[in-house]
This record gives sequence, C-alpha cells and structure tokens, in this order.
Amino acid sequence: MRFFLSLLIWLVIIGGLFVYTWQRDAGLPQGPPVAAETKHVQGSHVLEITPTFSVEKDPFALQTDTDNTSLLELRLNGTALDVPAADMRRGQVIQIHELQKLQIGFNEFYVSAGPPISESMLAHGMRIRLLNGSHVFFDDTIWANPGARVSGTINFSLAADKDDHHEH
Repeated sequence: MRFFLSLLIWLVIIGGLFVYTWQRDAGLPQGPPVAAETKHVQGSHVLEITPTFSVEKDPFALQTDTDNTSLLELRLNGTALDVPAADMRRGQVIQIHELQKLQIGFNEFYVSAGPPISESMLAHGMRIRLLNGSHVFFDDTIWANPGARVSGTINFSLAADKDDHHEH
C-alpha cells in the first residue's frame, strides 16, 4: 500500500510540473525572434573620465608575455571601447571621442579600474561625463570603498530628436 501511495504522490508532483511547463510554453510566441533595429546616434559625443587616483595595473592579475590590456576597462552597451594606453593620473581628464555604439534609447557605460595598493586605505572614485559640444548629457561619479576596485555602470537614455536628456 505504501508503495502505491508513494507512486501516486510522485505521479501527481511530476505530472503537475509537466502540465505547468507545457501550459507555460504554449503561451510563448513561436518562430525565430525578430531582432529590433537599433538606430545609432550621430554627432560628436565625447566621454570624459576623471579618476581620483593614478590608475595602476592589478598586481594580482595573470601576467602573460602578450599582455597589452588597458589599465581602464570601458564598455558601451557591452562592447569594449579603446582607451588610450597612456599613464592615467589623478585628476587627469581622459577623453574618448569614438562612440559609434551610442544608440537612440537605452545606453549603458561600464567602467572599471584599479587604484594603487599604496592607497588602499582611501576611498576612490571616477567622474564620468558625456558631452556633445556644450550640452552635458550626464555627469556622474562612481565610488568604491577603501581597498576596492572602482567599477560600476551608468545607465542613460538618448532621445531621437535632439539627443535630449537622460535618466540613470
């Protein structure tokens, strides 16, 4: 009797799960997904990054012979951007002019850099600004606790007509 009762419970649970997933999947649209066309923003946008620290290479990172990675990691909508490999010093403004991946609507910048180990007792930050001429789209600062790597994302939207304002 116990065997049949446990078999019945097993069938109810597994059968209920099967019916649930079958009903859930039946409501999904069929066919290949249609990719939305993204329109890229035209204009001379400039991204300015100002660190409150001198950017240094991570001493704990894997070192290779062909290691030519940048000290600053910067991504726009998931695509890595080239950052000048020059020495990045405290208070020095780094300007990035090639922003072809800016699109109308939602955008996201991801930035990450390592402060020097000798300054691990200090909190650090990076000021990020997006400009088009004299128009400032956003001016934000990403902060990190003492000893932590400064990294974060900035979300914003660009309007189709005059590249209006953002929200992050």
